[in-house]
Amino acid sequence: MLVTRIQSSVSRSSPSTPDTITQRVSSRGMSGWAASIVLALFCSASALFCTALTCVAEEADLQAVTAELLQNTQAEQWDDAMQSARSIAATEKTSVRSIAALIQLARRLDSSANHAEDAADVHDMAAYALMRLRTQQPEALNDAQAGNLLLGVARGLSRAGRHTDAHRWLTEVQALEIDHPEWIATCMTIASGLLDEGQLESAEQTYTWVIESGESPQLATARLGRAWCVAMSGQDDPAAIEAINQFLQHHPDHADVPSALLMRMSCQSRSGQTDAADQSFEQLIRDHADSGACLQAIVARCNQRPLQVNHGLLAEQLITRWEAFVDSPTFNASLRSVAMGLLAAAAGGDADAESAYADSIAKQDETGDITAMVLEQLVQADRKADAERIAVRWIALPNVGGSRDQVAATGDRFITAGVRESACRWAGRTGNWSMLAAAAKDEETYLDGSDQTAEIRGRNLHVERLFAEGLLQTGDAKASFRWWKRIVDDGGAEDFPTLLRLAETASSSGTVTEAAQRIAAARAAISPSSPQSALVNLLAADVEIRQLNFDRGRSLLESVVRLGSADEDARGRAQWMIGETYYMQERFTDAIDAYRLVEGISGDGQWTAAALVQAGKSFEQLGRTREAAVCYSTLVRRFANSQHANGARRRLAALSPDASSESPLRR
Repeated sequence: MLVTRIQSSVSRSSPSTPDTITQRVSSRGMSGWAASIVLALFCSASALFCTALTCVAEEADLQAVTAELLQNTQAEQWDDAMQSARSIAATEKTSVRSIAALIQLARRLDSSANHAEDAADVHDMAAYALMRLRTQQPEALNDAQAGNLLLGVARGLSRAGRHTDAHRWLTEVQALEIDHPEWIATCMTIASGLLDEGQLESAEQTYTWVIESGESPQLATARLGRAWCVAMSGQDDPAAIEAINQFLQHHPDHADVPSALLMRMSCQSRSGQTDAADQSFEQLIRDHADSGACLQAIVARCNQRPLQVNHGLLAEQLITRWEAFVDSPTFNASLRSVAMGLLAAAAGGDADAESAYADSIAKQDETGDITAMVLEQLVQADRKADAERIAVRWIALPNVGGSRDQVAATGDRFITAGVRESACRWAGRTGNWSMLAAAAKDEETYLDGSDQTAEIRGRNLHVERLFAEGLLQTGDAKASFRWWKRIVDDGGAEDFPTLLRLAETASSSGTVTEAAQRIAAARAAISPSSPQSALVNLLAADVEIRQLNFDRGRSLLESVVRLGSADEDARGRAQWMIGETYYMQERFTDAIDAYRLVEGISGDGQWTAAALVQAGKSFEQLGRTREAAVCYSTLVRRFANSQHANGARRRLAALSPDASSESPLRR
């Protein structure tokens, strides 16, 4: 490099050194202090000379590299140009010409394809070089020139998406207080980029610069942008509300007024200003009902309020504008909003809105949680009839098809399995078994063996179990048996409760052979010592008794009574059934003895009441009417609300025996 060459030549042409100078001074007889002064002057002059030579060399190097940069830029040799630019950036010395060369390269890269990042880097280099120049040569560029160049740099960085870097140089421009036609536009572009990146503090500062610049076409957007920055930060809601109010006050006819009102409502709600938030909500609905912001406000209100039957302005909007809402992706994205609409429509008696909201939930509620909450809320609001009407819609799917042909044609489901299952479970919990039974009978039309049909109609194994249980609870054991068979044989259910239910319905409605097979399958699903084996043995005993195998039946029943881990009800029922086997054989004395043992197991349970009535009948068969009357009177006294009480009263009236205070079952 040039500096090295100059230093080398100086060394060759300058034989004098501090030592030689000292020798010459001494030879001339100078005193010590005079020699020191001469030596100091020599060293200072040498240092100044070398510094001057170094500066000259650096300037020469800078000029050479700048020339290379301009040449490479002109030839579009971008890699070489970038290397030259980096050399200039690494040099402490700078000049107006080198800065201009950097800016020229940055602009050429801006206009070339696939060089946006390189262009941004060179813009940044130019800005740093400019700031060094203003330190080294303050007179080289005035404030206006420096500001114009830095503003161009900021625009270039912004184009590359480097808004934070752009804001740094924009801050320098703002400090220069220049008047440039591109100042506001550049600020707005950079502020928007910063806002999108979440750089809220920098974005707010940039919008503030625009506001402080006075009237401009961008003033309204700047005010709104600043308000948005403060609101999004969540750190100062009063300040955000004040900024929004400034926008609303100065620009009441602006297209973004609805969005501003929505933002203000959110800040007011967040800061606990409930009444003020209500006023903002009312203003939105009154003045901007058809705006997207109003729809968002309604969704926000639905999500903020408890999921319950509501009245007032929100409910009114949910009912009157249901057609727009059910077709809105924004509204339907929040199932809670749809549920609030359904509750409002049910309470308001609007059948069309109710149907639309119910169908929307049916197709979207995958888990069924919203479904369950809606039904429970209606019951809590003392609107059970509404809950039942909506539940029927989800359970029975009235006026809805779902055959294999329809599924193939549409491919759309009518209801999720989560919704149908949740509605069925609610019906079971509330004892609406007839609802389930009716739906089960209608559903048989669509049992075509197609998984696609089942999916489109939201029918899973849990739904089918509840249908089968509904039929069983309403006394249609044969239809229930068909469903349980389908659940196990076609659905692959292997859990013990399902296998036990199938065995139970097979015992009452199937053949003896089939009942035995189903009982064996249920027995195989548990261990022999399990308390649940008592339930299997009760069914097995029932099958044996139906075949008049009384001894084998009693043996199974006795095993249940002896099973200490079995619950009291199962053991009491087994002991009662032992008495029944003797009664069927007309062994009435043995039957009475068996019935007497029930109370010791069941206490005041249902089987003690059953044993009393059957013991009374046994005594009557033996002609012992007094004992029979005591059994009946004891039953009436102790179990007045039992299903057996009315029958016992009729027998007492017929017998009119002498009263006795002691039950013969205790003798």
